[in-house]
Amino acid sequence: MLLKTRYRRNRRRMLSLLLCISAIGVILLGLLVGVNLLVARSAGARSVARLGSHPLKMTPQEMLASILPLHPQYQLAITMGTTAAAQMSCAQSKAAPFCYSPQQVRQAYDIQSLLNKGISGKNRTITIIDAFQDPTVKTDLHLFDKMFGLPDPQLNVLAPFGLTPFNPKDPAQVGFAGEIGLDVEWAHAIAPQATIDLVLANVKVETLQGQLTALLQATGFAVAQNLGSVISQSFGVSESCAGTAFIQQEHKLFQQAARQHQTVFASAGDSGSAAVQCNAQGQPVAIAQGVNYPASDPLVSSVGGTTLIAGTNGQYIGEVAWNESPLGAGATGGGSSRVFALPAFQKQSVRGTHRFVGDLALDGDPLTGVLIVSSQIMPGKTVLIPIGGTSVGSPVAAGLVALFDQAAGTRLGFLNSALYRLSLTQAAGQSFHDIIAGNNAFVFQNMQGQAKIIPGFSAARGWDALSGVGTPDAANLARLLPMFVKANDGAGL
Repeated sequence: MLLKTRYRRNRRRMLSLLLCISAIGVILLGLLVGVNLLVARSAGARSVARLGSHPLKMTPQEMLASILPLHPQYQLAITMGTTAAAQMSCAQSKAAPFCYSPQQVRQAYDIQSLLNKGISGKNRTITIIDAFQDPTVKTDLHLFDKMFGLPDPQLNVLAPFGLTPFNPKDPAQVGFAGEIGLDVEWAHAIAPQATIDLVLANVKVETLQGQLTALLQATGFAVAQNLGSVISQSFGVSESCAGTAFIQQEHKLFQQAARQHQTVFASAGDSGSAAVQCNAQGQPVAIAQGVNYPASDPLVSSVGGTTLIAGTNGQYIGEVAWNESPLGAGATGGGSSRVFALPAFQKQSVRGTHRFVGDLALDGDPLTGVLIVSSQIMPGKTVLIPIGGTSVGSPVAAGLVALFDQAAGTRLGFLNSALYRLSLTQAAGQSFHDIIAGNNAFVFQNMQGQAKIIPGFSAARGWDALSGVGTPDAANLARLLPMFVKANDGAGL
């Protein structure tokens, strides 16, 4: 009942936004904060939870600790006490949370028409970068395929630097296990005949620097071996805390990937406009506007999150920018980099001096989320789990590019320049759903009961920081996008 009540509130809010022609910005945000905090207090409500997420009521110090480490960008649409039966019923539910199947998502984003033509990712490879491991990834994927009528893919689990022994009592490892399941299952759901290379980073020291070093090695392997035409990364860390040395090293890898015509995606993040700010020693000192890396790299296509409303059969109804932060959950990332100058591909769309995140978007709200099978998120129970966050968007986008590459008969490679060129033409209306409502101001409550707001950005016609150029109409994008790709795209970035 609690989730149903929450969803009805959010659905009313979303539908109201869809009907508005112009946003009412600060006034709307104030109303949302006041109403939702009041309801949460009076109902004794628990926040929509995920492993590693921040609760609604939190000191700034606790919040710094919770979102500092490099972490997966997903959120569960259930509290950890929810029963398996309640989770399973989500698949048939018309109440909260909506849980979309692969077939519904394919319909909503016009992917099914490509599949009907035999464009299924055949002879293409999707590379997924993750940390630690998921010991049941293959059996969970098989069950996912069986439940949704999908063929089992060729899944290669690669651990070139050794495999971290799995510790089911370690929240960081369990969190990444859930991420691995989401990434593999949903890249496969979109491109069912593509090969999937899952490259796992061996984290030997579970410090932030240890995680970053391990992921840099894994990404370096994927690029050096030229694994696949598209790379997906559904994790992130504050640009400020990643540090200049790490960013410079990984940027060189992305330059090589661009030369090899590998498309690279990363999730924009689930903390809205907020990011931890670190000092020169890498210690957290504040929470302020900021963006995550690797999403902020101009050679990476960053994927934000929306609240998707689709019909029973998946027919597209509408979307707004995802923001559940007044309820203690997440919001789509998006904002200005402090590291990278404004790239040429954004100069006609963005006002500013620095690179802006994001570039495009897909469903991200856990209350309009997707279903996965995971044996690790809730140990001992292999169940369907509704899940959201911008982690959904990166593997789905990677699956789409596997389809686009097959349709084009070649690797499209670095896509940001082509996406922005297309977005400025009359064909944009056929290629993208323009997200014009919502914001990503980040709301949390300190221990004194005071609502704290990190100012955010608002959706707008055309490009915006929340959804980039919009969400895809896959069939039209597959046809039009190759026309806007140029041989030297990505050079000089």
